[in-house]
Amino acid sequence: MCSLNDNEELQVPTVREVQQTFAELLSHGEDITWDLLSADQGDILKSKIKELKTMQGFPGGIPFFMNQEFFKSIWNMRKYTNGQSLTSLFFVLIVDDVTDPKLAEQSRSWYLYPVFRCRRCVDNHDEHYSSLDCCMVYVNQYFCYEDWDKFVENASFRPGLMVTPYCGVYKLIDGQVELRTYSIFGRNLQIFSLINEHCITPETLSKSSYQSILRLVSDTNMGRFDGFTLEREEPKRDKILPKQLIPRQNHKSLILFTHSINNIRLAMSMIEEPNFRNVLGNQLKIVFDKISEETKSFRGNVDLVRSANIVPTKKELNEILKPSLKGFKKRKLTEDQSDVSVIPIESLKINEIQIKDEKVNLDDYGTALKEHIVSMDTFEDLITIMAENLEPEMFKLILHFTQTSMETTRKELWLERRHYLSTETVLYQIILYIMKQHSNLDHNEIKEQSSEILRRMRYYFASTTPNSPPELLTKCTKCIGFYRKVPI
Repeated sequence: MCSLNDNEELQVPTVREVQQTFAELLSHGEDITWDLLSADQGDILKSKIKELKTMQGFPGGIPFFMNQEFFKSIWNMRKYTNGQSLTSLFFVLIVDDVTDPKLAEQSRSWYLYPVFRCRRCVDNHDEHYSSLDCCMVYVNQYFCYEDWDKFVENASFRPGLMVTPYCGVYKLIDGQVELRTYSIFGRNLQIFSLINEHCITPETLSKSSYQSILRLVSDTNMGRFDGFTLEREEPKRDKILPKQLIPRQNHKSLILFTHSINNIRLAMSMIEEPNFRNVLGNQLKIVFDKISEETKSFRGNVDLVRSANIVPTKKELNEILKPSLKGFKKRKLTEDQSDVSVIPIESLKINEIQIKDEKVNLDDYGTALKEHIVSMDTFEDLITIMAENLEPEMFKLILHFTQTSMETTRKELWLERRHYLSTETVLYQIILYIMKQHSNLDHNEIKEQSSEILRRMRYYFASTTPNSPPELLTKCTKCIGFYRKVPI
């Protein structure tokens, strides 16, 4: 292939540098990590596939022949994970300008292919709930492969040296990604010719980063980049990026098109942050850190499962909640809302909220509530919206429901199925349920229904866990694990 010149302004990263970036984004030390989508979150996966499509040089309007089947193949694997989607994205890089495996990782001429690793079996012996030594399914743009050996032997990539993490599991050993190189020089693309091949190259990576940024700007009204503002009008493709952004453009691209499993807030912060690695360390992996900390109570390995952050931004929350809030017995705020005071949250020091003449201290709602906050920004948005629109009694009742759920349902699901729940996710679902079932927001009525509300929340979160009850699992004949196949 024709790689970009090293002397050009956009330095092409080496194979190892590319995989190191992905490992820092998608992994957590030596743990096995997964991204969870519930059965009603298929659009998030579709958006990720669409982003991959655009990264490969095919703008939104051009048909992508494998798109629908690619999605279906991945989404169909939910039958092994209790109806929820449990996957992890990893990447294969093919190098064809060298034949020595020792030189492959330093090559700047490469072809990059996305692959989804899907969980099938799980080892639930004793205190384990891990897929470390179990069957996994691998889905690339063309086919599904039932295990790693079949993937390595038969995956349809162009001939060359294949550099990728073993079993598709990114591991950081002393901060460095662990990689393996496989020779596939004698391989053909079977029914697909190189002309129809869909992969990412340094050239398409460079071009698509600008498109990704423009899309994010369009999705968030406007974005600010190093002193430049790009308005939300229909983007012009020939518009020049700010010069301050160019040196980081390639690495930003690698990050941007993996973000969609989470949310737009994170992507925007990565664009605006000069040292984007700080963003990765401080925000994206917080949930893995929290889950990893909790697994210390177990002797065995436990899969780390990161849920998509589906709580909208504060602006979107206002649009969602305000129409329904018209029927609430809500107080009238002055124009400057001077009767609401929310002290900013710093780290895990939970704040005090002043509503009218009453102070609400979040420390009064137990340690579990604040210890399991993953996104402080999201939590603060929810608390602020509640403080601006609810009476103190209703505000405190919703916090009580959240506290009880975090102390009971969260703990129960973690001990039984190793499913981690964040405070902001629980709080958001409680708000939505109350708005739907008790739209008049009658405090006495809702208080009388406390047991039913908590029971409904427990049922909802139990239904969204990817792990089936241990007694329903069947022993796999091919690995040490167990599985359950459910209709979807």
